[in-house]
Amino acid sequence: MLEWIFLDVGNVLLDEDPLTYLSFRRHAEAILRAHPGLAFRDVLAAWEARAAAGSRWPVPEVVSAFLDEGACDEIWASTEREVRGRFAALSPMIPGAAAVVERLARRHRLGLIANQGLECRARLAELGLLRHFDVVALSEEVGRYKPDPALFEAALDGAGSPPGCCLMVGDRLDNDLAPARGLGMATAWVRWPRFAAKGWRPDDPNALAYRDALERVAALAPALRPHIHPTLVVDETRDLDAALRDVEQGGDGGTAGPGEVTR
Repeated sequence: MLEWIFLDVGNVLLDEDPLTYLSFRRHAEAILRAHPGLAFRDVLAAWEARAAAGSRWPVPEVVSAFLDEGACDEIWASTEREVRGRFAALSPMIPGAAAVVERLARRHRLGLIANQGLECRARLAELGLLRHFDVVALSEEVGRYKPDPALFEAALDGAGSPPGCCLMVGDRLDNDLAPARGLGMATAWVRWPRFAAKGWRPDDPNALAYRDALERVAALAPALRPHIHPTLVVDETRDLDAALRDVEQGGDGGTAGPGEVTR
């Protein structure tokens, strides 16, 4: 019996694309200052190539190919300060996420397992979401970071429930679902075939190009990690509650492709 549902935050509850774009843009700007013969799209293409090849850290790899260690450290630190200071503005709630959380909370106990800083807790409280979660395992507070199973274990310890009674919901097969499945949890993948559905629709051509690159890389996830088989697959956060209800009533979830839902 499913007792607990644990959710990631980025790209499940909050749209992470505006934040990651700002971070990428600041790093790209540092590269372009040092190499004025390059263009933003050149840096983006280098990032996409590394991400599509399966790199876990494509931004640091690209930046370190163009800048020395001191410059890399400087741009990383300044960008982190800016992102932390603007976290709320850069982290809009995904359409339908609040309604899904409210519906799920009526039938299950809820928790969070997320690679997030201290600002995330305040943002979720501001949006009225935090009150629905009985267990909150944020990486910066716990001192463990996904895909480290210890972050998941901390959440499970807080829940006091065996992994077999818990479901992990995330947008990344490697960071979110693989460690959860390794501990015996059921898993739900929010795959976002259309990143615009998360809500961010920028006018900046470079931002649109960045979002399109993210979407292309995300579409490669099953091929890059074919050994990870989610229990349930949905296209968007808003689909989660209906898909879970369908599975609980003996269906296949309704939104996944052939062979993507198992019981």
